[in-house]
Amino acid sequence: MNIPHPNAPLARPTGKERDAVRRRPGGRSARVQAAVFEATFQLLEEREYERLSMASIAERAGVHETSLYRRWKTKEQLVLDAVNHRVVQEVPVPDTGALRSDLIAVLQSLQLFLQSRVGQALFQTAGATLHLPELCALRQERWGQRRAQLQILFDRAIARGELSPQVDCQFLLEMLSGIMYMRLFVVNEPVDEMLPKRVVDLILAGQTNLIAN
Repeated sequence: MNIPHPNAPLARPTGKERDAVRRRPGGRSARVQAAVFEATFQLLEEREYERLSMASIAERAGVHETSLYRRWKTKEQLVLDAVNHRVVQEVPVPDTGALRSDLIAVLQSLQLFLQSRVGQALFQTAGATLHLPELCALRQERWGQRRAQLQILFDRAIARGELSPQVDCQFLLEMLSGIMYMRLFVVNEPVDEMLPKRVVDLILAGQTNLIAN
């Protein structure tokens, strides 16, 4: 067996070993974030938003409260980041090859998300924080990020000649999703599996007329 000399220089880590060392902090950071977000969703399902606190989230996630404040200054910022992260996961950006099927897929995913316990809890949270002016800019920033993610659907449609370049894409997104929020959280009317197709077909019919004219 080869025994290294006591004064021999230490072996330098290989490229793979250096990469593994670099990944450890990021990997742990991702795990902490996942635990914090999951704890936030669990607590929102169990209690009202007003009873949610950074301390309770930290305890449920199994991390120190100071770890939360290093990343998020307030509970509101944490919740908004958690919401944005979950929406990206639950309502992905599809690529079906056609605008109609893309938009139907988005609305179907949104419908399932809003009908889930987490989706309902998050909507109630949004209602409870509308009166907080300090969150307006942050909420608009998160919506802008989401809109930018979905913009590729319309860019591809314009390139294929399915949509007029003059279309207000933000307004179109608001129209598409507005019926879901109205049905589920305002008038409490049933939402069937055909609703996404009906909404998309109705709105795109108007856009087709715009292209024809």
